[in-house]
Amino acid sequence: MRLLRWTLTAGTALAVTATAFATPNTMHKMHNAMSSKVLNINMGPQNGSKQNGTATVKDVSGGVWVKVAIFNEPKGASEPAHIHMGTCAKLNPAPYKPLSNVVNGTSVTTVKGVSVTSLKKSHYAINVHQSAANLKRYVSCGDL
Repeated sequence: MRLLRWTLTAGTALAVTATAFATPNTMHKMHNAMSSKVLNINMGPQNGSKQNGTATVKDVSGGVWVKVAIFNEPKGASEPAHIHMGTCAKLNPAPYKPLSNVVNGTSVTTVKGVSVTSLKKSHYAINVHQSAANLKRYVSCGDL
């Protein structure tokens, strides 16, 4: 009987954990579909970097405020970040709008001349590059 209880408890915990990991992305997609002023983005690791995190894009006077928060950035790194046209799966390599470099896991930028509404009209992604010397190696990306 004890073995059965433990199995059910472990199975339940596994199901709850899997649901908890899926919830932020689902919630972000629902929020982003309804919101005309703020986008919440999950940043996923690329090329084995383990650099995941989040990004927030919100309307401010004359543009958008973008905050990128990345975990597992190498100590002392300065990683260029941009908004690119396309998606993480099919990214236009030419940056659409530059963002401040990610340093100590964070980048905060105000981008003039765009809005959340205009970004939602097409496919865009926030992309973080390994370094200025290695722009072709992407370490994190999130679809807007």
